Amino acid sequence: MPQWKAPQIERRWVAITTKPHAALAAIVSSHFRAPGVYFAVFEFPSIPTPRSPVIDYSADGAFGQIVGTRAATWINNALAGIQPGTILLLGLTEAEKTYLAPLLPAPKVVEINSADDIGRCLPPTSPAVGSLRCRPQEAVLGLAHAKFLGKALVIDEGAEPLVTSVHRHGGPSIVIVESDGGIDDLVAVNYAFAIDADVTFVPAIDRRELDGLPRQLDAWSRDRSSRAFDPLRRQITIRIKQIDFRRYEVATFFTVGLPYGLVLKNTLPCSHVLKGPYCGPFVTNSIAQEYWPITFDSALLFSPELFASEETADIAKALDADHYSVRLLLGSEATLKNLDNYGSLFPYDVLHICSHGGETDGYKSTLEFVDRLGGKHRLDFYEIVGFSPSGGEMVRVETKAIFVALDGLKWRSEPLKTYPKYVFDDMFVALKEDRGRITRQRVHDPIALSCHIQCYDSIHQGVFQHLAAFGRPLVFNNTCSSNYEMAGMFAAAGARCYIGTLWAVDNSTAVRAATMFYGEALKHGNILAAFAVMNKSIRNKQCRDVYIYWGLQFSSMPKPAHKSLDKVFAALVDAGRIWVRRTAVAPNPEIKRNCVEALKFLRTEILGLFAPGRLEQLRDFDFSIPDEYERMLPPPSPDELARAASGMTLRSELRKRTEPFE
Repeated sequence: MPQWKAPQIERRWVAITTKPHAALAAIVSSHFRAPGVYFAVFEFPSIPTPRSPVIDYSADGAFGQIVGTRAATWINNALAGIQPGTILLLGLTEAEKTYLAPLLPAPKVVEINSADDIGRCLPPTSPAVGSLRCRPQEAVLGLAHAKFLGKALVIDEGAEPLVTSVHRHGGPSIVIVESDGGIDDLVAVNYAFAIDADVTFVPAIDRRELDGLPRQLDAWSRDRSSRAFDPLRRQITIRIKQIDFRRYEVATFFTVGLPYGLVLKNTLPCSHVLKGPYCGPFVTNSIAQEYWPITFDSALLFSPELFASEETADIAKALDADHYSVRLLLGSEATLKNLDNYGSLFPYDVLHICSHGGETDGYKSTLEFVDRLGGKHRLDFYEIVGFSPSGGEMVRVETKAIFVALDGLKWRSEPLKTYPKYVFDDMFVALKEDRGRITRQRVHDPIALSCHIQCYDSIHQGVFQHLAAFGRPLVFNNTCSSNYEMAGMFAAAGARCYIGTLWAVDNSTAVRAATMFYGEALKHGNILAAFAVMNKSIRNKQCRDVYIYWGLQFSSMPKPAHKSLDKVFAALVDAGRIWVRRTAVAPNPEIKRNCVEALKFLRTEILGLFAPGRLEQLRDFDFSIPDEYERMLPPPSPDELARAASGMTLRSELRKRTEPFE
């Protein structure tokens, strides 16, 4: 079985930049050309509003502050994993730097704002054998050629156009990049160079063109003669038809969501990396995990036990035999709240989900609001809702809004780009307040871009701020149509590998496939190789190539040396201390209330899992702290109560993982 080796990672230097400075980031990247070494570049969003310690949702720029704060957290978590010597800030504005300044140690930061600064700020690295000149719009393609040729990249408006979008030198792997000239293209090039892979750039695709992908795949899977998937199949084929994949051991696709492995019929192991703002942290964390692993020797298995036969018992047995401590959330324990709490706060290396999934139903909603200058607007959107008891008379409600149109103009369309920014700020304030201005109509058909995991009591929509107590887990979501939206959300939350399905998988195939995967991964270690064996083992013609792998080719399955809860204990205690600090500085009662709930969960787990002798080691950890904070909290505000008691209910029976085909 193949055992692809992870590249080393450049720990002396990393770079943080924004999309407008992609050319500057390409020049800097060309200076790091040591073979087999990955140079990390992270993208920070272009945000005009400075960071505020407390986000005022009624103020201008609140949404940008949320985006900036989250991006800074992704980057900070990745930096913590590699501990770089120097952090290069490339072209960041003063406002953008405010999000990173509280997280970055000042002595380690060097600012570069133009190509002229590079020679002064960067010491000599690997010697260049000349230079390669290219136009600014070809900076990423120029970087690919420059790095593999050992040349320094020079941006020159008068340079001749580069003649090819391919760099081939006979590498064992190939990296295919849907290129839009952004920072994630740079990430792909730096990764390809580090693993000595050939590189091919193909045209970018607008992610909006993939909005109907789950339904197209579903129709196609039921009747392979259906033409539903043909347009997207052509989109893939025209991008890869010139590539002879027989020359390679493995292919990696940097994509906004196209399932290349499906069209290739997984004739070779295919890995996918989701393009987007967390692409840089995703690649960096995956490499770091191979050299400085965060492991807990534990696994989390979730199933509301909806099927007559399931894989959870066999997987639990296999993991247990390989020294994993297995936490089971089965049947009535497989609630929305438990998936949220355990998924986020409990330390684990593997999360396996066995349930129903796919797109779901919800509400077709309309919000009418007036902007600050008196302009009247109408927002059309869908709402997907999940709920669970949160204690007392409170009901926890999770809502996802999917925007459709503003004033009759399709969301994200060109005409909306001419709207003043304050219109969108005022729209988000109106959504946040929800003072009865939203009208809702029940929709019983699957809604595009919705997704869910069926829990015992409701649905979970895959939204996590982080996973596994800030670990880097493998997630196998063995539910129907668990790829499109779910993959991005789990990757953003910290999963380094995600396995999902492209359409409805029949139950017997799902059981056999998952059992095969874990058997191979535990035996041989490499996750992609085990995934490839699993795909080849599927005999049901309607389920062939139903699975897709998001991750890198070298990612491995952790191997506990012996069964122990020591790492789980240490991680729970560390998390408890973190949440104590967060509770103390929480800026408002609602956030503080959420922090207290996290603390109470961690306390319950520590007291439930460990004997009194172990707890005596926690002399500096006060188990009464959550109660003290809770007593100090004021009663829930009217806004909190309104959000908690929205009165919305869901069908108990949602879209299923199908039973065997006839």
